[in-house]
Amino acid sequence: MTRRVLFATASLIAAGAVTASSFSVFASRWPNGNVTLQLQLGTSAALSNGARTWGEVAEAALADWNRTIQSLQLQVVRDSTSAKGDGNSINNVFFSSDIYGMDFEANVLAVTTTWRRGSARTEADVIFNAGRSWDAYDGTLRRSPTDFRRVALHEFGHVLGLDHPDENGQAVSAVMNSHVTDLDRLTADDIAGAQSLYGSGATTGSGLGGGSVSFPPRNESLDFRNQLEAVYRDGLRRSGPSTSVDNEGAVVWTQEYLRYRVNLCAHFQAVDRVMTQIDGGGIQGVCGTAPPGQVNFPPRNESLDFRNALEAKYRDGLRRLPISTSVDVEGEVVWTQEYLRYRVNGCGHATAVQSVLTQIAGRPAPPVCR
Repeated sequence: MTRRVLFATASLIAAGAVTASSFSVFASRWPNGNVTLQLQLGTSAALSNGARTWGEVAEAALADWNRTIQSLQLQVVRDSTSAKGDGNSINNVFFSSDIYGMDFEANVLAVTTTWRRGSARTEADVIFNAGRSWDAYDGTLRRSPTDFRRVALHEFGHVLGLDHPDENGQAVSAVMNSHVTDLDRLTADDIAGAQSLYGSGATTGSGLGGGSVSFPPRNESLDFRNQLEAVYRDGLRRSGPSTSVDNEGAVVWTQEYLRYRVNLCAHFQAVDRVMTQIDGGGIQGVCGTAPPGQVNFPPRNESLDFRNALEAKYRDGLRRLPISTSVDVEGEVVWTQEYLRYRVNGCGHATAVQSVLTQIAGRPAPPVCR
């Protein structure tokens, strides 16, 4: 086994005009498949880009890489409690004041350590310098705090197997250069480097459009929501709290939020895109293309957080008056998500409705249709 320590050093010099040349890669790569990173980044104060946690920002950066490559995908365990150690075959991502007992060099923002057997990578740990001041924001780099997202984007490139092109005789515009700059998105050179290792992903553009996962017509989703109201009112005899969001608004915007999520947007990105639509900004671009196979949905607590944000938007922003409903907010978002999960996984409208009603009745969840 060998180890390589890779430094992303700080610089406030913005990237200037450069001559396109070539990316630089290491001699090792991961075997095709999935690589799981243990996110152990802890809590944060409110971040400037709207994210709630460092983990959300990290996942958004990983999604940027994932949508460009084909034969490998980087996955995560959120708020992992896995043991941290160098050479333990666990891919840890965390803040620390040292690098497994070794001091950070001056101006070093983060380090990626890697292990391999021959040309096959077996471990990669990412350690962010806890002695630095951090935030998450887009655009021009500030002297302080440093943008966590663009540093994470750089370090995850090292995890994949990319080196610093500017330290290997290249003159390119790239996030993977050794000094952090005003660049806050992957460049063509970064993407070409990743694809040289793992092939071309389904999309390398800006993610505009509806994405690879198609959702049902809104009238069918609204029909489900109306049936859910009847079940709660007449079957369960529930009386929910008042809400400022009408049934149509609730189901339409929840569906939009989930459309962004399954097409690789992080939670805070999906919330921001929905709020932009509500404000008249039009349909926003998704963040990538979902991998083939069964479509996975976000954790229900994140969908509930979106629904609470939607409630606040209708109440405080749009000044909508409260209306009565039999369905509490949590029940609404959980069962709407279940209905849509069945729909995007091959089930027709009637089958999806019945599958949700089966669960509400306390019976096991039927399988999806593909």
